[in-house]
Amino acid sequence: MKKREDGEISFLGKIFLHARNLFEKIKELHLPQKFIAHEKSNAGYDGENSPKEAKVSFILGVARAASLSLLCILLAVALLFGGSIFSFNNVYYMFKDISYISSFSENRPDTLSYSRPFANQDFAVFKDGLSVAGDGEIKLFTSTGRVTMTEGSEFTNPKICSSDSTVLIYDQGRRTFKVYNSFVSIYSETLDYPISSADMAPDGSFCIVTKSDSYGSVVRIYDNKQRLEAEFYRNDYIISVAMSQNGKTLAVVSLDSAEGRSIATLTVLERGKTKTKSSVEIPDFLPYVAKFTANDRVAIIGSDSAYVYNLNGNRQSVYEYNGKLLDMSVSDSGYALLFSDVTVDSDYTLSIFGANGNHVGSYKIQGRVNDTAIDGNFVYLLMDGEVRRIDALFGTTLRRDVAIDDAELVVLANGDILACTDTAAYYLSFK
Repeated sequence: MKKREDGEISFLGKIFLHARNLFEKIKELHLPQKFIAHEKSNAGYDGENSPKEAKVSFILGVARAASLSLLCILLAVALLFGGSIFSFNNVYYMFKDISYISSFSENRPDTLSYSRPFANQDFAVFKDGLSVAGDGEIKLFTSTGRVTMTEGSEFTNPKICSSDSTVLIYDQGRRTFKVYNSFVSIYSETLDYPISSADMAPDGSFCIVTKSDSYGSVVRIYDNKQRLEAEFYRNDYIISVAMSQNGKTLAVVSLDSAEGRSIATLTVLERGKTKTKSSVEIPDFLPYVAKFTANDRVAIIGSDSAYVYNLNGNRQSVYEYNGKLLDMSVSDSGYALLFSDVTVDSDYTLSIFGANGNHVGSYKIQGRVNDTAIDGNFVYLLMDGEVRRIDALFGTTLRRDVAIDDAELVVLANGDILACTDTAAYYLSFK
């Protein structure tokens, strides 16, 4: 350790000198004399011989007042010029529920309750909590089960897309969509034509599929400030649209027919650019859904086969079905397909694939499967009286009893899922 020479100022001494210089600068400010006198009185600062503690207390008092004043000024500017994100309602609810926006707690409820829909309902994970959109009510829950927002819904067929900070809810078959944060609607728009599908990236950017006077399909692309960035037009019908996890790329799958044959087209777009990155046709193929299994891989699940392409339009894999496709689930790490067994009607085959479309494994499932969800290496199956979790990497199976069989599975973090019925969601833990 270096020895300090005589006369050299220590580290603590330098800090003290810096604080004294700061105090001298504060004294040069033209503060109201009554305010200074009040602070000096509170600090016991009556003269030159006052203790050092009193001087420090006075400095901290001035700094505290300056910080509060600056905070008030920033808050006022945000409310006046910050737009919808810094609205009065947003700030009000943020302070009201700030203590509940946290990770899972020990006191979370076993179930989350919401209103029964008249007909249609959708669910999605949001900030490791739950978003519920019915045709009568929209409700948002935190990861602790706290309700942060409840709003009446006029949507007849609501669908949800979520990001790390916002939720997009649109009325499929109609013209209106809304964007919510945890507390209020921050953006709403009614288009000229009905909305057929949409998707949202984790950063909050999103895209809406509709049509126009001149084109059969239009993809409207918005940034995470809800500003329209660009529009992409096609004459054929867009079946599915997907945004990559980093929000930089879009995959659009459309369908057309020629001479009695169906032709699907995968178009890859880069946000901010008008030209397409790649486009490839898939003849005699009926697509159902397209999703990114990685930032540079797109999986397209269809009626009789599944494809994986890279962003340059090069096919990475193809899987042709042997049985009838009953259910599917796609994540950012791969996809799972559930088939009815060709020999035994009550049995199923579960096939799991990686991000490149590589076949990870197949499992024979006995008993009725009501829903399927994939998350990483785990595939969850809702069956009569239980939920099974299959580890595709090691081939192991865990079971959790549940007294419901008609529900939708929503995968949360840390080995937890929600089984969502039409009136309540039930927590299940696989930790």
